[in-house]
Amino acid sequence: MNNSELERYSRQLLVPGFELEGQEVLSSASVLIVGCGGLGALAAQYLAAAGIGRLALVDPDRIELSNLPRQIAYIEDDVGRFKAEALAERLGRMNSTVTVTHHPISFDETSGSSLLTAIDAVVDGTDSQATRLVIDRLTAQKALPWFMGAAVQMAGQNIAFTGSRDEGCYHCLAPQQTSEAAGGCATLGILGPVVATVALRQVLDVLGALTGVAKVPWGRLRQYDFRTDTTASLPLPKRAGCRVCDPDVNTR
Repeated sequence: MNNSELERYSRQLLVPGFELEGQEVLSSASVLIVGCGGLGALAAQYLAAAGIGRLALVDPDRIELSNLPRQIAYIEDDVGRFKAEALAERLGRMNSTVTVTHHPISFDETSGSSLLTAIDAVVDGTDSQATRLVIDRLTAQKALPWFMGAAVQMAGQNIAFTGSRDEGCYHCLAPQQTSEAAGGCATLGILGPVVATVALRQVLDVLGALTGVAKVPWGRLRQYDFRTDTTASLPLPKRAGCRVCDPDVNTR
């Protein structure tokens, strides 16, 4: 680590349990962010600022004016551009030592395997249950940890899954895709700080998982109701017979 990097990261190097070893771990880590909207764009900025060595951004969508109140990585001049491309440019200006690649495509069964090559962790920044189910299946196959997040109106939730899925998986929580036609921010609404709070919890879990600086509550569904200022943390109910995480099923 050179003098410039020591100065840049000097404050986080002071954190007990993180220190120089933690920074070196981050500098060699690769994180894939699926979705560059409210969750993904903010998570990407904090991970880049922390010094993650490589970030890969995946999102097929273009920036819309209605995105700007919560997707604060973007500005008015970005409207119409691919989110992944605009975010990659911003991250490059934030921290030139981070290698950023962008893919303006969907994460699906076809693209997912190649996108997960040489990746250490996955951050879910989507608003799609269908995409989360694919992330869960493919990361389980590759024994990769992933960090789910969701937010709508004044509520949010997140959960961290280990690569081994000993604690269960997303399919245990939501085994089948349900209709998403009336369940997203576009129809139900969202306040920007709600998204930000969930995204930052995801980032803290990623940093804890990679460096050991903090304990990650693997497999616990953390729910936040910001209207009533209440939180809950529930253990994931591991489902017997799950085709993703039950070894008895997978070895048949």
